[in-house]
Amino acid sequence: MKPDYDPSRLDALLPLLFDEALSAAQIAELNALLRDSREARNHYRASLRLHAALIRHRRTDVVVTPNRNQVRMQTALALVALAACVMVAAFYQPARKPIAALTGSTAALWHGNLDTTKLDEPMNLVRGFAEITYQNGVRVILEGPCRFEVTSASSMNVDHGRATVRVPPEINGFHLDTPAGRITDLGTEFGVAVGSGVEGPVILTEVFDGEIEIPAESTPRKRLLSGDSLAIIRETGGTRLVSTLGDYRVDLRDSARRLPISSGGSSAEGNLALGKPVTSRAHYARAHGSVFPASTLTDGRLNDSGSPGDWSYWLAPNHDSGEFTVDLLSPHRIGRVDLQNTRNRSHDDRGLHEFKLLVSEDGIDFWEIFHGELARIAGPSQPGVDFPFESFAFAPVTARYVKVVGISHFRERDGTVDDENQGGGLNEIRIFAP
Repeated sequence: MKPDYDPSRLDALLPLLFDEALSAAQIAELNALLRDSREARNHYRASLRLHAALIRHRRTDVVVTPNRNQVRMQTALALVALAACVMVAAFYQPARKPIAALTGSTAALWHGNLDTTKLDEPMNLVRGFAEITYQNGVRVILEGPCRFEVTSASSMNVDHGRATVRVPPEINGFHLDTPAGRITDLGTEFGVAVGSGVEGPVILTEVFDGEIEIPAESTPRKRLLSGDSLAIIRETGGTRLVSTLGDYRVDLRDSARRLPISSGGSSAEGNLALGKPVTSRAHYARAHGSVFPASTLTDGRLNDSGSPGDWSYWLAPNHDSGEFTVDLLSPHRIGRVDLQNTRNRSHDDRGLHEFKLLVSEDGIDFWEIFHGELARIAGPSQPGVDFPFESFAFAPVTARYVKVVGISHFRERDGTVDDENQGGGLNEIRIFAP
């Protein structure tokens, strides 16, 4: 077999090495030969052994005091041999298996260049889902937007976003670190949503199976069992645990407990509304991150996703079907609007029903161009599968401002007309040219 290096060239360089006559360029060339070829390194070691044997066994009838050059050469040879040993050890060092690996993703968009070998550095999943599997079998499903980092063989840090952790029965003591403290697994499956409120971090957590330990109020730690759910509120005075956010019980039933196989998704190509400013008279807001502003209607995030303080959909105040206005920033010829309704996550309420569509060129004088109805989102929702968009076409008009006015909305299925927790809402609006 033909060697993967030039033996004659290596044989030409080695005598120069032994005589200390290598130039800087030749030193670089020799290093490259040894670095790139295992055969060259074997050749080098054999030559080094032969040269050392010749020095040891030469005739010494006369005792000769070595001169300074000889001492320097012998010292250099020893250093070269030592360096070669270090270099060879580096080449032969077995590669370490990463403590965790990216084992799957669905519709994932990452911030920056993704290097799946460096999950122990801060990572930013902009949207979609990712599955991280540890060597010991622990599996974490992450839903974007999510900022996280693998911090050890038995821990992960999540600064923001959603995560579902599944730990094999034989593993005990996996840790999920959050801005509100450490959550410790005790052999279980649990979900978290890491977000923030006005005063500080807000962490939603629910145990799907087994038990976990979380930061507590009067005692250092508190255990949660299967079916338990709480919000961990970290405030100036310490940690507080609550069972409701706004008017709703803490609930993470819509978390992705398995990596979604596919994501639906209607095309957003040509959407004039994406990223455009949106204003509304008011929006639903309560303490601890229960905030749903109109700006979410054009952010490209779908399906009632998000975390406290960073939900992806708009909700009108209680008992108000709501209205909002999209500013396209300049006049456009438009002929279709696509709307994606909401079901307010697992609560199955607050979707928009009857509505009318108005347009304006100056933001002052509006005229109605369409009147229609949206269907209720069927539940329960499936992580990774988009809620449907409904398309409404109309005679083309030129407009800069597009206003949606809610006339009626969907209440909770068993809710009454005077139910306090009701109002309109919507996930996303898309606006297209004719």
